[in-house]
Amino acid sequence: MAHELADTKILIVDNQGEIRNMRETLRDIGFNSVKDLTSGLKVLTEIQKETPDVVLVNYYLPQYSGMQVFKSLSGTQAFASVKFIMIVPKTDSRKIKDGILADGISTLLERPFSLDELRESIFSLFGMGMEHMKQVAEAQMQEGHELFEAGDYENAVQKFREAGDVVSNPESVFWQGRCYLEMGMFDQANASFQNANKGKRYPGISKWQGFLHVAKKDYKEAMTHLERAIKEDKADPFLLVALGKCQLFIETESMAEASFNGATSLAPDDEKVKLEIGNAYLEKELYDKAEKMFGAAIKIASNDIQLYNRMAIALRKQGKFKRAIEIYVMALKIDPENEGLYYNLARALHESGDDEKAIKVLNKALDLDPEFTEATALKNEYTKG
Repeated sequence: MAHELADTKILIVDNQGEIRNMRETLRDIGFNSVKDLTSGLKVLTEIQKETPDVVLVNYYLPQYSGMQVFKSLSGTQAFASVKFIMIVPKTDSRKIKDGILADGISTLLERPFSLDELRESIFSLFGMGMEHMKQVAEAQMQEGHELFEAGDYENAVQKFREAGDVVSNPESVFWQGRCYLEMGMFDQANASFQNANKGKRYPGISKWQGFLHVAKKDYKEAMTHLERAIKEDKADPFLLVALGKCQLFIETESMAEASFNGATSLAPDDEKVKLEIGNAYLEKELYDKAEKMFGAAIKIASNDIQLYNRMAIALRKQGKFKRAIEIYVMALKIDPENEGLYYNLARALHESGDDEKAIKVLNKALDLDPEFTEATALKNEYTKG
């Protein structure tokens, strides 16, 4: 059932004022195939056109009540496969509700109802009690985490959304935000984090809201979240790195360095911390400091190609082309089949004034990947030059 929400056909028979809210609520759960009627008299005709899986009907419809709708349908062949939910006010007496159940209605939904109550009512029709729903949601969350770890964020966000459709919980919404953040969909990520944080504060949410605003280059807003997150977790070096980046762009270099030093003190042997600090300096065009930080990271992780690439960029930006070429050559000894490294080496060779070698290196990149369009374009540019 959880995997077929979008295809489950639902018919709402209710007052006009309630239909819009019902449609929106059902879509929030994951039901996309929803039709509606405001007249009970038209239900039989509608069902003969297309049989729904579920009918939600208001007991107090004008002219033709919900109970009359049920009784007129219960004898038809089309109705045999239809699941029926009667909507009644919570203020109705127990006698009225017992009478409805006695007449053959299996499920009552008392208005006003929450999204969770509506979800549970519909799922129960298909034999999915709360415990079963929780198990399904947990399995989908696990699939989502596996996809996330594999870098398949598009499919991961779908799994997290499906888990939330089955059992509403802030965790599924939070992980949707994590996926959107990785995909660079910042508005969607922000909305997910805010929704996850409604009511009781979601654990660790300030950290990810801070990272989100850093990614958006909204450094002032990011600092508000990061400072709160640091109070909650003083041992996370990446919080200090992110705070330092904010300080680097909106406050002073010395304040940023203090935060960066705090991060490296917490994790002296973590090359990723040094990589992120180097990236911050690179973005701020403090290339000499970026070079030193990437160099320190390479000493820890000497086989990390990304570090060599970032180091070489910092060197090229300073006009240190010979040293940048040496770094790319070192990287190619580690990964000789990396066409991207040959492409970057060609750029460094061109910047050093050696177009002849640059073209040879681009030919090597194209031997490895004949469809490497950027390398083809660069080769044509250097050949014409």
